[in-house]
Amino acid sequence: MTAVTFTRDDILAGLEELAGLLAAGGVATTIRVVGGAALAIAYGRDATTTDIDALYGAPDQARAAVTTIAARRGWPDTWLNDNVKMFASHHDHTAQWERHSTSGSVEVWIAPADLLLAMKLLAGRGRRDAADIDLLCDACNVTSTTAAHAIFDRYYPHDEMAARARTQLERRFPS
Repeated sequence: MTAVTFTRDDILAGLEELAGLLAAGGVATTIRVVGGAALAIAYGRDATTTDIDALYGAPDQARAAVTTIAARRGWPDTWLNDNVKMFASHHDHTAQWERHSTSGSVEVWIAPADLLLAMKLLAGRGRRDAADIDLLCDACNVTSTTAAHAIFDRYYPHDEMAARARTQLERRFPS
């Protein structure tokens, strides 16, 4: 299957259809959207994404619904996935997630800019994350490397920021 690039409208339509299918099946869960999809929905990211990163409950039912939607829309079965679990913070309980929508017993939430920034600084995948880090620094009103580190440390107090991300911050905010 050819790679699919999702626009903001595709992301919203896919999430709406997913929530509807799950709710119709009697599933009660929360879908927490992060990564490029969250940036596209809430923070004006112009670039599109090749998948939707999310954290969600009811994984068996969610994967079945994702596969059904993929078949209907000609999307890959991985259009929504939870591979981002490895970057999930165990300290995001105080984050101010934004409720995007509710369909029956299914809620879709969008990660706040500060959590997304911390996740991008943890991943630090060079050019792949550079524009997002800049966008999120602006969204969080970050004006120094120290301020970016404070956000990072709030969500990942026992982790190290990626070297590439640290270098990007140092270039953006020279001392």
